[in-house]
Amino acid sequence: MKNISNNLDCFKISQENPEPQLDPDYFIIEREVEIKEYIKNVKNLKEILITIKKLKENREDKNVIEKYFKKLFDNFNEFSNCSELGCFVNACDTTRDLIRKDFESFKRITNFFIQKRIIDDKAPENWIQAVIDNNASRKKGKLGEDKLIKILAGFGYKPVKSWEEFDKNKKSVASFSNSVFSFKEAKLRLQIGLKTKNQEKMLDLLIRRNNKIFILEAKHLNTGGGEQNKQIDELIKILELKEKEKNVFYISFLDGTYSNKLIIGEIPKRSRKLSKQRKQIEGYLNKKDFKNYWINTAGFINLFKNLN
Repeated sequence: MKNISNNLDCFKISQENPEPQLDPDYFIIEREVEIKEYIKNVKNLKEILITIKKLKENREDKNVIEKYFKKLFDNFNEFSNCSELGCFVNACDTTRDLIRKDFESFKRITNFFIQKRIIDDKAPENWIQAVIDNNASRKKGKLGEDKLIKILAGFGYKPVKSWEEFDKNKKSVASFSNSVFSFKEAKLRLQIGLKTKNQEKMLDLLIRRNNKIFILEAKHLNTGGGEQNKQIDELIKILELKEKEKNVFYISFLDGTYSNKLIIGEIPKRSRKLSKQRKQIEGYLNKKDFKNYWINTAGFINLFKNLN
């Protein structure tokens, strides 16, 4: 790689070095550490469901059945998303978090579950782990931050937990948070605007290299679609941000195989949205004196490896 840090050159390096099909930094392959809690919860839910079903079949007192519905509701917690009932909730066009706030809707869904599904007392660890694996993509946001922090650490950047450490070190990196590294505190300490279009949206990393400040938003995408288009648009909005301070730069970071489709090779004519997004990105980067970055893993490595 050439010894350069220009934003357009970093983009070209990103184009020349596509993302791999498999990125071990996003693998979540270890056995779930709380698997026993998941199994215990699934078994508990099944026992209550079987009891409700038998009570209903025997036409028992409604108050008794209601008591077990409430018990089921109370036990439908964060470990229940890997139960059959937890998965069935998704089939009823809602989510566990929403249904946990509405007992009557929960009861209605449970009645449908009892009518439409087979209920047994089995709770094998392998299929509970399989459901957890299937939901692994929801956990990948933090993995992107960890990946970039690890790369930076290899170039001497210190991960810090306080503003004092961030200011003291010539090379430092911190994750934005609602506590220490909040938007409000960053604005005050760095004298910057941070005027994102969505003020509730928290960016990911804050990086210092001597007097230079880099503010980064990271996304990892392997497939296209409506939600993915929305995420790309969010990154483009980060690319558009401006600061009066000349030493403040914004970085839109995208890895995963969808990054290759967006910035590399010819885009099919039918992919109008993708074509529009690439033109927007290249349009900004080709502007005179434009200083923000759009990069993938290779572009990120080149930027911080060679940054003065």
